[in-house]
Amino acid sequence: YIKIQPLLAYDQKFNFSIWHVELRGTMDAAVVGQLSRAFAWYQERETVRACLKFFRDRGYTDAFDALARQTRAQLEAPVLGQLRQALVERRDYARAEQLLREAEERRMFAACAGRIPYAARWRAVAGAGAVPAARGGHQMCVDEERRVAYLYGGWDGVRNLDDLWALSLDSGAWRCLSTGTREQGGPGARSCHAMCFDSVRRSVYVMGRYVDHEYRGAAALDNDLFCYDTVGDEWLVVSENTEALGGPRLVFNAQMAYDARRQRVYVYGGKVVQPDSGDSTIVYSGLYSFDVRRHRWARLKPDFHMLEQEQHVRGRYFHALLVDSEQQRLYIVSSKRDVSVPSDLIVYDIATDTFFEKMADLGARTGRPPMTQARYLHEQQARQQAPAGGGERTARAHGDGVAADNPLHVHLLQDGRTIRATLDTGRQEIYVLASVQNDVHAAAAGPLLQSLMAARGEQAGYAGTLYAQAQGAGFHPCSSLMDSGVRYAPERAGSGGTGGGTGGGGGQAEHILMVVFCYHIPTETWTQVHSSARAAAQMGEAPAPRFAQDWVFDRAARRHYMFGGNPNRPNDKSARFNDTWQLEFTRPDSGDILRRALYLVRQRRFLDMCAGAEAAASS
Repeated sequence: YIKIQPLLAYDQKFNFSIWHVELRGTMDAAVVGQLSRAFAWYQERETVRACLKFFRDRGYTDAFDALARQTRAQLEAPVLGQLRQALVERRDYARAEQLLREAEERRMFAACAGRIPYAARWRAVAGAGAVPAARGGHQMCVDEERRVAYLYGGWDGVRNLDDLWALSLDSGAWRCLSTGTREQGGPGARSCHAMCFDSVRRSVYVMGRYVDHEYRGAAALDNDLFCYDTVGDEWLVVSENTEALGGPRLVFNAQMAYDARRQRVYVYGGKVVQPDSGDSTIVYSGLYSFDVRRHRWARLKPDFHMLEQEQHVRGRYFHALLVDSEQQRLYIVSSKRDVSVPSDLIVYDIATDTFFEKMADLGARTGRPPMTQARYLHEQQARQQAPAGGGERTARAHGDGVAADNPLHVHLLQDGRTIRATLDTGRQEIYVLASVQNDVHAAAAGPLLQSLMAARGEQAGYAGTLYAQAQGAGFHPCSSLMDSGVRYAPERAGSGGTGGGTGGGGGQAEHILMVVFCYHIPTETWTQVHSSARAAAQMGEAPAPRFAQDWVFDRAARRHYMFGGNPNRPNDKSARFNDTWQLEFTRPDSGDILRRALYLVRQRRFLDMCAGAEAAASS
């Protein structure tokens, strides 16, 4: 049967109505018959395998052998059958270890390692020399070939900044390229702007800015586009007013991305700066492209656009824009718009000029929070130790400390005050950094944050259990297999910032939750890599929670670099961070899994030896 269930109304006065439902398929006997026969064969095969497993588990050896010979069905991989025979039937532990080593040599553990979620490994970057001043609302981009990240502008809590810095991804050292770009013909002081890197011309593009309400009446609201030539170390004015050339109006919190294949800059979303100081009418920007070779703007989609066969896409802010030059696609990750929250992942196909939904509702895929490495390992052990039928219940009871029906990533991406994302085209993974601030502007996130913050006490015991397991298994505390990788330390005075007290001091942060997610595009699955709310009592270091930060992705080393942000201190609203952090995603490799498997075999062997000694002593 087909069930159609409306989930969300367009507005409060909108009534649901379904006018037409069309089912498309084929009744061709050749096609349907082939599929039907394949499904029947699949059902028969799985039934035989279930019977074989039942006979073997109950010890019905003759029935197992007879059914296996007659059907020639294979219950499992041959190495698994040999391993079970060595461990269960013969207790030949030396043979079991030999089989495990042979399996690792044939890379049979590689698929298992690929299914284990990432863990986060943070490291504070303390390069020699000067560092940028503390700030938030800045923008960063990266030159992957020269391994240099660029930082421009931002708000230090008092004023906008117009300095330009370069970060060496090899040494971690900052270098100041300009203390005032306006004097060099650059864009001048600004924050909440958009920036991207042109990998063909080795140039940085900067567009947009935020203008305070009190200055909008007197200030010129032209949307200029600047280009910084990193080779010649000079600024160029590409356009003094992009709106006059068919481009976007002056916007803030928009996002830019560069397509090296077509040599185009894409700009999407953001709020248009209106002349009236009260923002009585909020206008959002649509999707634009700028052809770098022809210096020509094109409006691809306005703010509100819907065709009969096309996905409805509306402008937004606090979002992320990514470009996949190989697949010729744009990815738009979550966002906000007024009081409505479009919790979607939208894909724009450049070749066909069409939007379509990759995930219409980020919470519809699962009723559980996204998987983490810690929970994955803990649930595997819980299923092994729990009695029959109770494994799933036990695993959920010892999960992340969050209600099982709480799709965590949905709320964070919906209510995020900061959404930053990067794309690994090789692995087809999107990495999302989301920060939620519990204040009047994000009131909907309040109960979520309170429940997550309250879970810290439970997580302390949970982390201790993982640590004990790691020690008992012979793993070092920093083992990539048993370490959850998530760190948390409540922010203390002086943590995070290092420059003139602007990044440190002033008390605790005010309910900020900072998380990192990984989205695997082919399987459409989310995994949680880091959460500042559930990392209590864990070893290692991690940045204090913040928002208005930015990060870049080093594809060669597969590392992220994050700088700055707003800690939201209630008694020091001008406080900002000027710390640099490196984030590396880790997961166990085949060697780690082999070492863990060998430990379990030797643990079983030791227990058998102890049982044999006790039996001999009692006799």
